[in-house]
Amino acid sequence: MKYLPILIDIRNQDILVVGGGHVAARKARGAERAGAKVTVLCGSPTPSMIKLLNETECRHVDAPFEANHLRGVRLAFVATEDEDLAKSVSRAAREASIPVNVADRTALCSFIMPATVDRHPIVIAVSSGGDAPILTRSLRARLETLLPADLGKVADFVGARRDNVSRALPNFDARRRFWDRFIEGPIPEHLSAGDETEAQHLFERSLSAIEDGDGQTPAGTVAIIGCGPGDPDMLTFQALRLMQQADIALAEADVTDGILERVRRDAEIFQREKTVVPVEKMASWVSEGKAVVRLGSGDFGRSNQGNQEAAILAEQHIKATVIRGVAEYPSS
Repeated sequence: MKYLPILIDIRNQDILVVGGGHVAARKARGAERAGAKVTVLCGSPTPSMIKLLNETECRHVDAPFEANHLRGVRLAFVATEDEDLAKSVSRAAREASIPVNVADRTALCSFIMPATVDRHPIVIAVSSGGDAPILTRSLRARLETLLPADLGKVADFVGARRDNVSRALPNFDARRRFWDRFIEGPIPEHLSAGDETEAQHLFERSLSAIEDGDGQTPAGTVAIIGCGPGDPDMLTFQALRLMQQADIALAEADVTDGILERVRRDAEIFQREKTVVPVEKMASWVSEGKAVVRLGSGDFGRSNQGNQEAAILAEQHIKATVIRGVAEYPSS
């Protein structure tokens, strides 16, 4: 990974945009929408820039660039065909330790801008590190078609109720599983349909059920997952979903790094040899409310070991979900 993906709060921060064309106007509009105080430095603004200046509070400065234009600036954007000007701004910004982005000149950038899908407050960024902008634009277009336009309603609904759930469920893992069930359940569909009354009713009913249980940590789960021949692209959707919801992943030694990378980032991952059946430990994690995934290559869930572990768990009244895996690559 060449670049660290981050989100920066630029509300009420001074941002400098050097350039007067449509690319500069796009950069300025994005910064202004994020709450920044934008100054546009250019001589002859194009119609798109004039439109932006008329519609927003962006300030226009008609003057040659000087290093003092960077005084107090949080970020600098450059969008100009003047190569010497682009290099001059980039050099001055770097000397002043100010992050700078130069359109279409990755070598002059200290940060780059990804392609974004905006469903405020949800923002999804896609980047190739400047290597394949056509590919990132294509991926963004696909995401635009996949994500509903009103996805932000769900995020707003969740944000307004996080404190209520935190009070009802002080345990972090229990809260995460509550929100996992929320996302998979019917409430987002009601919000998308504009029926916030029914969404609120279902939410209150779910919260009441928790409070009636005195906020006790719900029982955990176990999923025994066959990971196929080691290619993460051959995992089933159900396997991926359970791996993304896991608190703990217990993997056989032959499970590939590519598979393990698909497990939820902050899950605990243990990889072991095939000598000891770790059922007692899994049962202990379940009693603590943990979501456990047991990973093995091939069709591990139907292997002798997978069947043995599922049977022992069943004796302890723990029902394991078994996910089939592809035993080998299909023949050509």
